[in-house]
This record gives sequence, C-alpha cells and structure tokens, in this order.
Amino acid sequence: MDQAREKETKLVEENVPIDQIVEKVKVIIQGSHGALFGKVVDSFFELSEPEYFSPEDLADIEEGMADIREGRCLTLEEYRSGKRL
Repeated sequence: MDQAREKETKLVEENVPIDQIVEKVKVIIQGSHGALFGKVVDSFFELSEPEYFSPEDLADIEEGMADIREGRCLTLEEYRSGKRL
C-alpha cells in the first residue's frame, strides 16, 4: 500500500469507524436525496480513484465543513440572486 493510501486509511480509522460511515450512507441513500447522493458518490469515485488527498486538501475540507456547520455558507438560490459572504 502506498503512503497516500496509508495516510487516508489512518485518517478514517482515527476519526470515524468505517461501519458508522457506512450506516450513515445507507440512511442517506434510502432518503429523499438518495439518487442524487448516489450520483455524487459515483462522480467523486471516478474523479478520485487515481488521486489521494494531501494533508493540505484534508485541512481545507475540514475548514469548509466547519464553515458549513457554523452557518458560513449560502444556498444556491442565495448565490444566484447575488448574495455573497
């Protein structure tokens, strides 16, 4: 296993058990946005298969998720109407 894959696996193991992630995905896929979520996962899988996230990428993703959790985001409709952060 190459270093990038080992780092990615370690991050998953340290943060959230994979079975918890799988259970959450099952709930989402069975919900009202399941088809859309499936398409997003398929697209992401196709794009990310040959690449791995760098530590900087992971930090940026976490920062973005924190922004969303704390309400520092716009809906698509808000963005289209010209609103900016």
